[in-house]
Amino acid sequence: MMVESLRFIKHSIFCFIIFSNTSFGKDFDELFIIYEPIESTSKIEQSINNSFNTMIYRLSGNPSPSNIWKIINAGNSRKDFISSYSVKNLDNNNYLQVQFDKDLLIKKFNELSIPALGNSRPVILFLINIDSGTETPYLLRESESKLELDSIVKSSLMNLSSSRGIFLELPELDLEDMNSVLKYPNLINTNNLAKSQHDSTKVVEINIAKIGLNEWSVYGDINFEYQGNNFNEQFLTTFNSFLIEEINKLLKINLIDTSKETSISLSLANIDDYDDYISSRDFIERMVAIKNINISTFESNIISYEASIYGSFKTFVSGINESSFVRITDVSFENKTLKLDYLK
Repeated sequence: MMVESLRFIKHSIFCFIIFSNTSFGKDFDELFIIYEPIESTSKIEQSINNSFNTMIYRLSGNPSPSNIWKIINAGNSRKDFISSYSVKNLDNNNYLQVQFDKDLLIKKFNELSIPALGNSRPVILFLINIDSGTETPYLLRESESKLELDSIVKSSLMNLSSSRGIFLELPELDLEDMNSVLKYPNLINTNNLAKSQHDSTKVVEINIAKIGLNEWSVYGDINFEYQGNNFNEQFLTTFNSFLIEEINKLLKINLIDTSKETSISLSLANIDDYDDYISSRDFIERMVAIKNINISTFESNIISYEASIYGSFKTFVSGINESSFVRITDVSFENKTLKLDYLK
């Protein structure tokens, strides 16, 4: 009786940890698709090589080229891991769209004991307040750019978000909220309003103020003062350095040990028709941690699976807990079973 009670307490503690986890992540839908800028068709080979490098950075969470060379030195060609590629025109710019083979990549990571990251990725919300001395102070938003600095920051966020597979977001307030802020600037804190409307893993607050003819003050999560004519360049250098450090710290948390394999059971409820089955099955099979999966039983609107995963069951559950496609309803760490509701 005492043993059973201890098991129940242990199980309850684990469930409490998982279900009370306040971290927030979003599923990176095109994790294995890279869009690489291409100048001309004569440079496709170079773009393919660059896209492979980006894929390894994104999947491993490590910006070092060491993993790239580990794979190549093991006798692999970059093209071995590509399913397909084509030239796409996006916003009047040419890109090479490269689709990578998830199973082959994870298998190679497994063989070389390279840790990998799952599909659910952190979200960093950036609250950047700018006072240029000429414009009314404002919060940098996704839909609006007033200064060259605004465009520089957005470009940096977009590039790092794509290459590292992480969500780097600026707030977007609706018209009613913006009117309220303008009408009651001393009563409404714009940053607090933005935070309340955007789920995120981490919030970064930066204040930029021009305090003289060629003098700037930056404070908050980044702190420095600058005097000269190249503030934008100085800010971008400091901002990128800070950003890369923050990304590295967040991505390290949920690394999957690909050298380890675990057998688990999971059931998925709320499957009402064939389309639900196909879309939910596609979600599961796209997960980085899934090695293989097979249906064990099917009854009513619940499908049960037996699966083999990379890494530990605990890491797998943590990744599932951050997903926007399913909700955990029950988990047993002792039996390695997981019950989920499919969210439509």
